Order: sequence, then structure tokens, then C-alpha cells
Amino acid sequence: MGCSHCMINAGPEGQHMDMNVYDQVLAFIEWTEFPFIMISGGEPCHHPEILTIIKKANDKNLKTVLLSNGMFLEDMILTRKILSLGISIQITNDDRFYPKRVPIVEHPQIVYEDRIRVVSPFGRAVTNKIPMNRQSPLCFNLRSVCRHTRDFKEALRLLRGMQKFCTPSINIDGSISAGESNTCTCIGTVSDINLTLTNNLCSMTCQRCGLINNVKPEIRQAIGE
Repeated sequence: MGCSHCMINAGPEGQHMDMNVYDQVLAFIEWTEFPFIMISGGEPCHHPEILTIIKKANDKNLKTVLLSNGMFLEDMILTRKILSLGISIQITNDDRFYPKRVPIVEHPQIVYEDRIRVVSPFGRAVTNKIPMNRQSPLCFNLRSVCRHTRDFKEALRLLRGMQKFCTPSINIDGSISAGESNTCTCIGTVSDINLTLTNNLCSMTCQRCGLINNVKPEIRQAIGE
């Protein structure tokens, strides 16, 4: 694992992460010694404090990646402010997920994802009936390594060394999902101690995504399913 995936906005419901919760998230990331934070939503730029969120991550010397649908590019003032903060921005411009194509802004901080290669059975992939091609559960790496180490923080350190990214994810209420989606099983919160997160992760079982049915018995055994 190389980063924490923090979802700050819940999409159409209009809910967003409270700034007090976000401060706890940053303290949690410091504790885990993550060098990166990926900020997503819903659409993160809908959060009323998005600039403050990015600035606070910068103040912690975290490498920040903003995952966006790119609609903010239509607001040049907001675009300039975000780019001035020096973060990396990944824009999903895949018309299977977002039919409206966003303007292409040539900038070294912006990368466009025109065709998402690995599609998981969550969110817009389900709503838009996009064929799923992911084979293994999103939580597999974290669960298998944690069952080996019996230590949540140590599992994160080992995964970071293997350049495994984006799991677990932190939701708008500060809860932690075992996989990359907020619909994945919750293993605790950013306020929980290492032992609690370790025990919850090692004892969890989950069939929500159905991907466990694709893998071999030895893989299922590695994560305790």
C-alpha cells in the first residue's frame, strides 16, 4: 500500500466529510506513515472546503492525488486555485461512466483516464451496466497480508513496499472499508487502535462483491473465506 484513499463527498446525496473528521483522518494517515493520500468522492470538488482539504494534506507533506470527473475544469477560477496547490489530478474521462466529456486542459499535473481498464462491481459500473472484468476481491491484498502479520499497521507497511495502492478506503464519516469502495465491509474507524483494526480485519468475512467466487480455494483460505 502506498496511499490512503479518502472519500470526502458522497455524491448525489450531497453529504460530505466534516472538517473535524478530516483532521482525524490526517492524524490516522500520519500514524500509518502513508506518504500519499488519494481524495475522491462522489465528486471531491463538490466539497465546500476542497481547497482547505488539499492545503491541510500539503501541510502534512503528503503527496496528494485528486480523483475527479473533471467538471471543475469548466470553472477556470477554481481550476487555477486547485492547480496552484501543486497536487496531481486524475480525471476519469471514460464516457461509460460519465457521458459528458470534459474539456482537455494540457497541464503536467493532470492525467486523463479515457478508458478504465479494471472495472469492479460497484457504483457507476453497476448503475450504468458496464461489464465487470475484475477477478479478485478488492480487499484481498490487505486481508491476506494482515492475516500473516497479525498487525494492521505492519500489513500496510509491507504492502506499501510492494507498491500496492488504494486499500483500505476512508469514508466520509471516518469509517474504514476493507476495500476500495464505501460498500466494502467496515473494519473500524480512524479513531480505533491498531489491535481493534487488526482483529476486525482478520476475523471479517464478506460476500458483497461476489468476486470471491472467482478465485482458487487456496486464495480463499488466505483471506479466511
